[in-house]
Amino acid sequence: MGGRRRFRALSLDLWFTTFYHTAEDAQGWDRSRATVVRELVRRPAGRACTEEEVESAVREVRSKLEADGFASVTTEPTVVLRAVLERLGAEVTGPLDAAARSMAAAGLRTYPPRGNPDAEELVRALDRRGIPSVLVTNSSRPATIWEEFLRSRGGPPFRGVVSSCDEGTAKPDPAIFREAARRVGVAPEQLLHVGDRYELDVVGALAAGCGAALYRGLWDQYPEEVYGPMPAPPAEMPEVTVLDRLESLREPALWDV
Repeated sequence: MGGRRRFRALSLDLWFTTFYHTAEDAQGWDRSRATVVRELVRRPAGRACTEEEVESAVREVRSKLEADGFASVTTEPTVVLRAVLERLGAEVTGPLDAAARSMAAAGLRTYPPRGNPDAEELVRALDRRGIPSVLVTNSSRPATIWEEFLRSRGGPPFRGVVSSCDEGTAKPDPAIFREAARRVGVAPEQLLHVGDRYELDVVGALAAGCGAALYRGLWDQYPEEVYGPMPAPPAEMPEVTVLDRLESLREPALWDV
């Protein structure tokens, strides 16, 4: 990590660094979204949509977004819900923003992401020393939903969450890492970002001027349907540290307090 370079704040990726999920969890979230939408929408004359109709509409919208690359994680929930309503020829029974938030949050309580104790212990240890941490994620869920989820489980004590669907851009865009640095009040070069995806976390962080470390401690938890094998960084990038555990990041010499 740049030899003698020291940092003043930490940025952690969410998925497969701070938390992880299974394929069954993801399927549960999809079912929960469809259930929430079905309860909130009605066709003209008050006719309810069937479960099959809603699941098909949600699936079609998500597939289209995923086909557009990062659109699946840079599109606000209200825009997603409007697209679903258009396909159903329906409208929500209450405020659109509230309905979109309910859709985005669906499934988190029933199928909560599994926490990584290694990451939680690191954030708590740094927090005790006055070193702030921020959570950065490519996610279709807004930051407020993730912040509420963190509070509900008692931490870890992140100073904020930067979610791609709020920012309108996603990793590896350097802008999202610069926003993470702004949230904790440091310059990008004073922020160390740690994540599990070289092409998203490492490439983006370095382009923003941040420090970067590749974490592979949860690679063995990747659902086969979601991720394939992750390559190590190129040999010509020695400034990138590859970590199997996060405990080495507690080293005092790494931080400028």
